[in-house]
Amino acid sequence: MNEPLRFINQLKGLTFHIDKYQRGYRWGIREIHSLLKDIYTFDNSKESYYCLQPLVLREKSQNNFELIDGQQRCTTIYLILKYLLKEDFYEIKYETRGNDDGLNLFLSAIDQFALPHLDDLSDNELDKAISLWWKTEFIVQQQVADTVDNFFFFKAWCIVARWLAKDNYRKAKLRLNLLDHTKVIWYLDETEADETANTFINFNDGKISLDEAELVKGLYVLDFVTIADQTRRSYEENQFADDWNNIEQHLKVPSFWNFVHNERDNRVLANKITLLLQIEKGKTAKAEDLFYTYRAYEEAFLSADKPKWRTLTSLYNQLEEWYHDRATYHLMGAVVHLTETSVHEIIVNYQKSSKKDELDDYLKGILRQKFYKKTQEVFKDQFNPDELKYAKPGIFPTLLLYNIAVAHLSDKQYRFPFDIFKEVALWNIEHIYAKNSKGFAKTEDLRDWHKELGDIMATYELYAQPEFEALWTQIDFDDLEKSNALVVKIEQLLLERLDKDSLTNLCFLDNVTNIQVGNKVFKKKRDMILELEGTLDEGSYVPMASKQLFQKSLTASEKVRLNYWNTADRDAYLEDIKKKIKAFLN
Repeated sequence: MNEPLRFINQLKGLTFHIDKYQRGYRWGIREIHSLLKDIYTFDNSKESYYCLQPLVLREKSQNNFELIDGQQRCTTIYLILKYLLKEDFYEIKYETRGNDDGLNLFLSAIDQFALPHLDDLSDNELDKAISLWWKTEFIVQQQVADTVDNFFFFKAWCIVARWLAKDNYRKAKLRLNLLDHTKVIWYLDETEADETANTFINFNDGKISLDEAELVKGLYVLDFVTIADQTRRSYEENQFADDWNNIEQHLKVPSFWNFVHNERDNRVLANKITLLLQIEKGKTAKAEDLFYTYRAYEEAFLSADKPKWRTLTSLYNQLEEWYHDRATYHLMGAVVHLTETSVHEIIVNYQKSSKKDELDDYLKGILRQKFYKKTQEVFKDQFNPDELKYAKPGIFPTLLLYNIAVAHLSDKQYRFPFDIFKEVALWNIEHIYAKNSKGFAKTEDLRDWHKELGDIMATYELYAQPEFEALWTQIDFDDLEKSNALVVKIEQLLLERLDKDSLTNLCFLDNVTNIQVGNKVFKKKRDMILELEGTLDEGSYVPMASKQLFQKSLTASEKVRLNYWNTADRDAYLEDIKKKIKAFLN
C-alpha cells in the first residue's frame, strides 16, 4: 500500500467519484451516532490518532479518485464537515445520481434548507418524525425531487445537525478530533477502470462482521489499558482471558446452553458468551438492533460507573448454581422454553431477595400465570386438558410442561434433557391409537388391526351400531384390496366416535421414531417404542412421559390390557397430566 494512512484534513479539495455499480447512501441513526460518538469521545492524550476503516480507491487523475468502497463513511463525514465548516471540504460526484457534472445539487445545497425542530424527540421517535416532515412539508415547500437518495441525504443531515446543535463545546471538540486526530486507511487499488466493479464485489464478498461478544471484549481490554500499575494490569488481563475462555467453553455444553436459551430468534451465536452479555444488559428477542448489547456496554464504559468484569463472572456463577439445582433447573428451563419471561428479568427479581425458595416460587408463579386462570389450579381454556384437541395451539406447550413435570417428579436422578429436546429436528404430536389406517401391505397387519379394533369396539359397544356392523362383517382376510377399502371407511367412522384427536390419545414422539411406527396398531407401536422388537434408529429419542404410556404404567393393574389403548388408559393418562402439572407448579 502507498501512503496507507491519511488524516481527514488531508482530504480537503479532493473529488470522489461513485460509479453506477454501487448502491446509494443508506446510513441511519445508529450508524451515524456511532461514528459521531467514536470520534467525539476519542482522547488524544492516550492515543495518537483514531483510525477509520478503509477507503478503497482508484486514482483517475490528480485529486480525483473513484471510490470503490467506503461510500457510506465518506458521505457521512462530508455532511459532518459541511455542518461544522459551512463549506464543501471535498466533493462527491455520482455517475448515475448526479445532476450537474456528477454533483447532486440537493446534497451540495443541503445546508441552505431550514430543518424541523427535533431536539425534544427520542432516538426512537426521530426516524418517524424526519420521514413525516419530508413527505408532508419539506418536498412540497422546497420543491425538492422526492427521490430515495435525496431522502437519505436529508435524514442524515437532520441526524448530524440534531447531534451537533446541542452545544458549541461538542462542535469544537468533534471538529478538532475529526480533522487533526482521525485517520482513514487509504488503499489505492491498481485495478483497471473496467474491473473496479469486480474489485468492489471481491472486497465485500465474505466479509465477516465482528459480533457483539468480540466488540464488548474490546471495550474491556481497552479499559484494562488505563490501569497504571503494570503488575495489576497484567493480572487483570490474564484473569479476564482465563474467565472468558472458561465461560465460553461451558456455554458450549448443550445441556447448559439449552437450560438458559431457547433460540427463538434462530440465530446461531458464534460466541456463546454473547448470550451472557445479552442477559446482563436485558436484550430481548424483540430488540431489532443487532448491536443493542454492545451499545449498552459502550454507554456504560463512558459513564462514571464502568462495568466490572466480576459482575459478569458472578452472573455466570449464579446461572451455574441454578443449573446444578434440580428443582430450579426444571422450573427455569420451563420458563425459558414456555414463556416470554427473560433470564434477565429472573435475575433482576432474584437480586431483590437472593433467597432460593423465593426464586422457585417466583418461577412457579410465572408458569401458573401462563397456564392457569386467576383462580389457581383452574387451567385457562387454551390449556385445559379436558378440552384440548389435535392441532390446537395449546397442545404443544401443555405436553411439554407435562413432560418436564414427569421428568422432575418421576425419578429423582433424572433431568429433562432440554438439549435433546432442542436438537430433535421435528417433534410430532403423535396419535397413540393411530388416527387413520390407509390399508395394510400384509394380511398379518390386517389381522392385528382387526383383533385390536374388535376389543376396542366391544369396550365402546359399537358392534350394535348398523354402520359399523355392515362394514365389519365384510372384512375378508383372503382379499386384502377389498378389506383395505373397508378399513379406510371404518377408520373414518371411528375418528369422531373414539375422539382420536383428544389429548387422551396424543403424546410426543420425535420425527425419526414417528416415521418408523407410522400407523401401526398399538401393540406393534408399543413393541417398537419400548424396543421389545429390535432397536429404534440412531437419533431417535422417546421422552420418558411417552414411554410411560406405552408401558401402561399409569393404568391400574387390574385394568391393563397390553395390546390396545382403552378407556381406562385414556382416563388414567388424562388424570396424570392434570395431577403432574399441578404438583410441579404447586
